Amino acid sequence: MKKKITKWYMERNDHDDVIVSSRVRLARNLSGYNFGRMLSDEDAGRLVDKVRAMKNEIEGRENVPYYSCNVSKLSPRDKEVLFESHAISRDLYSKEQPTGLIISEDDSVSIMINGRDHIKISTITTGANMKKIMTVANRIDDMIDSRFKYAYGEKYGYLTSSLADVGTGLKASYLLFLPALSSSGKLEAIGSELSRFGLMIKGVYGDGVKSPGYLHRLYNRRTIGLTEAEIYEGLEVVTSQIVNLEKKQRHEWYDRNRSDIEDKVYRSYGVLKYARNLEFKDALTLLAQIELGRFLGIIRPADVSFDIFRLMMEIQPAMLINVMTVDDRETSIDTIRAEYVRKKLPKIKTEKED
Repeated sequence: MKKKITKWYMERNDHDDVIVSSRVRLARNLSGYNFGRMLSDEDAGRLVDKVRAMKNEIEGRENVPYYSCNVSKLSPRDKEVLFESHAISRDLYSKEQPTGLIISEDDSVSIMINGRDHIKISTITTGANMKKIMTVANRIDDMIDSRFKYAYGEKYGYLTSSLADVGTGLKASYLLFLPALSSSGKLEAIGSELSRFGLMIKGVYGDGVKSPGYLHRLYNRRTIGLTEAEIYEGLEVVTSQIVNLEKKQRHEWYDRNRSDIEDKVYRSYGVLKYARNLEFKDALTLLAQIELGRFLGIIRPADVSFDIFRLMMEIQPAMLINVMTVDDRETSIDTIRAEYVRKKLPKIKTEKED
């Protein structure tokens, strides 16, 4: 019997109403190798092989299963699945040189090899748990550092292919669900103010602060002149303020537009329950309305374990095909998505029902 693997986005013990996930990425380069486009194909191959050879050591010390592969040899769909689950970055996905990956069984930890930088360590989890994943990322970073010599300067810190990452090489981020701040137009003003703190917020699936599903990533832009702890603490303070503001705005928004919001929630549920074709971005927006309705108490899923954000992950094109195990050449992806959502969407109880 094939073992069922629980991926990181399937775990959600305590439901968070705003923070969908936490992510840490550390950019590192090795001494003795050219950076970026200056790296030859031959050196790229050697680099990938040397770092991938650490898989067994990392697996042993972390005491969880890890896998390793040459990403450049994977099929486009397999690479797309890894990208959609946040296991690899777009630059690793699209690079033509030899590229590699060491990844945990649940996809929560990945070591990308020869993307924009020689090594990028990525850890991710659901909800707000930045301290936990920073600990894991730093532990793996220390393991790799003990085997290889990092490109490091006393004045600038870790040397990277992008000036934006020089210093700590740390990009810490939260994926936030912000329907009220987005719809009210206040998110744009917040975005402008964040630059003063070395932070940035942008839509995950859209341009600027516009994003289907109201999903936005808040992350640090500044990496030089600050310690990892200072970056983390600054991000925590701002995130807490945004979370509180979003929750307050939701209730105020509902008090002013009760009938309109309730109508959108129920209409969204009806479309999702009976639609035969669903485009990805449309599905995200409709699911977001359902989640907002749950938060406001308009509706309650009969299945308390139902997770909107997990469903948002699973209906991405490549992941959806893998989950449904169907031939997308015979059926359109929008039809497959509608069928999957109909199967997963639970019955609901309204605010008037016990």
